[in-house]
Amino acid sequence: MKVQLVEEFLNEYRKNKYNLLQVSGDNFEVNEVIREIKKEFTKDKIEIFFKDDVENALYNLSMKTLFGGKLIIIYDVDTFPKSQVNRIKNCVKNPLLLKPNIVILTYTNKRNIPNVEGNLIGTFNPVYDSDIPSWILKYIRSLGYSITKEAINFLHFSFGTNREELRKQIGQIIERSKEGDTALTIEDVKKVGFYRDDTVFKITNSIIEGKYRAALQYLMECSDKNAIFYFVNRDLRNLLVIKANLDFKENINKLGSKERLNLHSYFMYNLYKPAALRLSFKELEKQFEDIMESEYRIKNGWDEFSVNLNFISRLEVGGQ
Repeated sequence: MKVQLVEEFLNEYRKNKYNLLQVSGDNFEVNEVIREIKKEFTKDKIEIFFKDDVENALYNLSMKTLFGGKLIIIYDVDTFPKSQVNRIKNCVKNPLLLKPNIVILTYTNKRNIPNVEGNLIGTFNPVYDSDIPSWILKYIRSLGYSITKEAINFLHFSFGTNREELRKQIGQIIERSKEGDTALTIEDVKKVGFYRDDTVFKITNSIIEGKYRAALQYLMECSDKNAIFYFVNRDLRNLLVIKANLDFKENINKLGSKERLNLHSYFMYNLYKPAALRLSFKELEKQFEDIMESEYRIKNGWDEFSVNLNFISRLEVGGQ
């Protein structure tokens, strides 16, 4: 059976107790499935394997346990050498023989998932930026809380599509909220912080402030180099729109709406407007052209870190 939603996948698994689960797609969704299924096992009953440990993985797949079932997780099966992939396929071709163990195989590409009778397949589509507000609302409701639209927009702006960081931030907000108060507001969000005080945001803030050398230093320190381009791209696009409106003496308040830039007034007036006033439209237009070129390169397979490094290095000429 094939499904595309995490809730549907978990419900189907719990109802029918499949022994073989094959998953691919959005990393957060895949990890969510694994996180939930792990809860059914004690730590000593969970075995996790990667590409460099395939022989142990194969041994565990073929071994029968006398003391209850184990959870066996093998990550990125389709990146293994073909001969090893075929051996894994042979071990799982009859899921009933895996009992009492539960086996989870993850794949980097859903097209590589083999069709095995009696297994459960989950192929989870990526969540786009426009889906994040509804995800925040749904997640907070699942915790027994409510949240205002303004607070949702504030969280969305701060974290983009990074649901792992969003979940951590929401956890902190709930921890700091008053006991018995289940309605989260913008004030609750602000108590925890306007945005993440981490390296990705130090990079984008440095770019906005014109401190390009500092942005380069933060880029070299950043552990999650593949998450940077989304935020750099977003910030430069926002700056260009705000600058155009300021030059035409338009009221920038309207840009904060969800239909436009979806910006909270705090960021609009304290972060973006000063930067838009400092730079000329021609300078911003050149940066926008550069970011479009960078986007094209990434979509055509260039290394994202190298593209970011090249882009910020070009900004650094004449920067601070």
